[in-house]
Amino acid sequence: MAEYDIPLIDQKKCTLCGLCVDICPENVLAIHAGALVFENPNACTMCAQCESVCPEQAVSVYYHISWAEKKE
Repeated sequence: MAEYDIPLIDQKKCTLCGLCVDICPENVLAIHAGALVFENPNACTMCAQCESVCPEQAVSVYYHISWAEKKE
């Protein structure tokens, strides 16, 4: 399981351009009351499209890497 269940948003970096809102295939993100918010966080698939499109690097997607034991 990922350390974070949804991407992290740095509100100080976010300029509310809306690119992440437009690109999200699951309609997870929205802009409300002058802030980028997760309107439907349970639908987030961690696809990282929001992170890749953000010109200000305000969205960060973190993954947990698991190592499988080597079978002999």
